[in-house]
Amino acid sequence: MLRFEVFDATGPARSWPLVNAHLLGRDDRPLHGSVDFADGMIVCAPRESRATALALEYDAGPMGCYLLQTCLLSLRDEPYRLNQELARHRIKQYIAKSEEWLMFDPELAGDALDRWEQAREIFVEASVIGDPWQSESRHRDALVAAIDASERLAMAHAQILLHRRFGVKPASRNTFGIRIEPSLDPATAGEIVKRDFDVVVVPTNWRQMQPKRDAIDFAAVDRWMVWARQSGKPIIAGPLLRFLPDSVPEWALPSLRDPAALRDVAWTFMEQVVYRYREMVEIWNVASGLHMNELAPLEAEQRIDLTRRAAVLVRQSRKGARTLIEVVEPFGERVAAHAGSITPWEYLEQVISAGIKADCVGVQVVFGDHHAGRTTRDLMQLSSMLDRFFMLEIPVLISALGAPSHEEDPSGGRWRSGWSAEAQARWITRAVPIALSKPYIASVVWDRLVDGRGMGLPRSTGLLDDAGRAKASLGKFAALRKRLREPLGPLASVVARGGGPSIGAVGMGETETRGAPS
Repeated sequence: MLRFEVFDATGPARSWPLVNAHLLGRDDRPLHGSVDFADGMIVCAPRESRATALALEYDAGPMGCYLLQTCLLSLRDEPYRLNQELARHRIKQYIAKSEEWLMFDPELAGDALDRWEQAREIFVEASVIGDPWQSESRHRDALVAAIDASERLAMAHAQILLHRRFGVKPASRNTFGIRIEPSLDPATAGEIVKRDFDVVVVPTNWRQMQPKRDAIDFAAVDRWMVWARQSGKPIIAGPLLRFLPDSVPEWALPSLRDPAALRDVAWTFMEQVVYRYREMVEIWNVASGLHMNELAPLEAEQRIDLTRRAAVLVRQSRKGARTLIEVVEPFGERVAAHAGSITPWEYLEQVISAGIKADCVGVQVVFGDHHAGRTTRDLMQLSSMLDRFFMLEIPVLISALGAPSHEEDPSGGRWRSGWSAEAQARWITRAVPIALSKPYIASVVWDRLVDGRGMGLPRSTGLLDDAGRAKASLGKFAALRKRLREPLGPLASVVARGGGPSIGAVGMGETETRGAPS
């Protein structure tokens, strides 16, 4: 048993929100077990008797509301204190990442180290306070300071790697992309896409393209394929396989329970799509989110067989055709609650072990909705998660990066003071540099162009609102793209110019309002 004391403003808590609460084992792998609240305590009952960590959404005041975790803790009868253990983990994580990133030098860490020292001092002070309520209040202060310190460290590390990567040569012409919704008219939306983005992701949504079994409607996708080719924009198309609620047509749902039937109907769709667009598409997204097992209860062999068939189909369609395998919900918390789901890392290991050749891996990173496993994370968590892809030794694309411009789901978390159009724009200037500072990440694709147009939640991740008006975030994204079109120069020269803007601060001022499609 694992128990945590929790307190509210008056003392022991009478209730406690357990948003996305789940258990973790070694290497942050989700574990099956129960998490409940009773008598002022969070009670955790893992199915296996071993060291366990608790992860749950937590309101860290001015720093934001994030899904945070404790360290691995021994099971015992005596309760732990939640704030103390959350703060302990974040202070420890700062040390671990400083060592991994070689950022112990105060000249490199800058004010992040000062803030971490403050967090550590508050933690020590809180640990000797006898009154548990007052102690937990100060441990919360230590947690807030530790989150602030770790975000600062993540940005300082990103600055160093960005200037190392793009100091003497600019980013490639395929670095910044946008995922469009085929129902948009390229005659109007195309002007913005052509001006501000390098790569176009054209979804081939099975549910939208084949609402009835006897015919596939190519009209909307055709328009964008033709437009992108004429405009000289590289195309990423797909996914060919995606068994999630927004992607499977109603008529095909019964086949999800029959592997042979599923293979046949999916193959018919994939074959027609691939051969229709084989001369236009640069990279095919052959499979997306198969590790989720949300609708189709696939065994490992069935999952790998479908992935292999899609990859082989693409390679046979045209010499030199390239493939991408996409994972969603990369933090993997859904695994703890959904039997049959596996983590993205397990799925990718299965793909590699099966000898399936993929030219790149796509990663969807979208925050602001707890139902889809997209509870908001802070910048250190984002950077740490992306670090795990280094071991794959193949290029990685952030195939969907997104954050909302207003709060859509109260339980979806928030960054800093809360999601807004201004916060979305500021977040872009941090998240995109963190992603591109990783040398194995080739491109960043924004989640959607227009609010409410496209797959998934939340709906307000667009760079344009639902009326087609540009948000501040469009200007920020375009400014980052423009800045990286030229070499950044050495980091020391940026500092020497008297505090000139770093890449992470590009576009932080007011931006012009750009024209947009209706």
